[in-house]
Amino acid sequence: MLPLKRLWLARKFADSPWNHLFEPYQGDDIIAIDTETTGLDPRRADVLTIAAIPVRDRRVLTSQRLELTLQPSPRLTGESICIHGLRHQDLRRGLPPKEALERLLGFIQNRPLLGYHVRFDIAILSRLVRAEFGFDLPNRHIELAHLYRSRQLRKNPEIEPHLGFEQMAGELNIPLLARHTAFGDALTTALMYLALTPVQSLNNR
Repeated sequence: MLPLKRLWLARKFADSPWNHLFEPYQGDDIIAIDTETTGLDPRRADVLTIAAIPVRDRRVLTSQRLELTLQPSPRLTGESICIHGLRHQDLRRGLPPKEALERLLGFIQNRPLLGYHVRFDIAILSRLVRAEFGFDLPNRHIELAHLYRSRQLRKNPEIEPHLGFEQMAGELNIPLLARHTAFGDALTTALMYLALTPVQSLNNR
């Protein structure tokens, strides 16, 4: 988010319980995030599950993770069920969207968000947050695939790397943990991030 827009939002929501989201983040945490959705169009898809896992001091803090299941969506189809395995009956105890978003915002705060195709997650979550609270997610984001591509091009400048999730994990010797679940993909993303990020880069970020 551009600094001027962040400043404008900070003023607009100065009296809101979410005003702290627009303050620049001063810490060292990163939040690995992933969503499972009903489709790949962030303008129309609904979120089914969300996982967010803190990364701190080269540790993935799975014990401090947030996992959310939302109420079933009418957009849930057989095609999407085949990908993530989430059926209507699996979501029947899910949270209403507003409650899930409140929990998510309270958890991530203004910490940077890490993900694979993270712009998709931010776009769909921003659409929902905007509908409920009037603003987009202001968090800085880190794209895993960009880090991986930069690393591979430093090693082999003439070869364009394959940026598939499974291929990157294999190259980095990271196991695929519960693929196509929000928690599994967020955890694998966090582990790949640590494999791609030298210690000095974390300390100087």
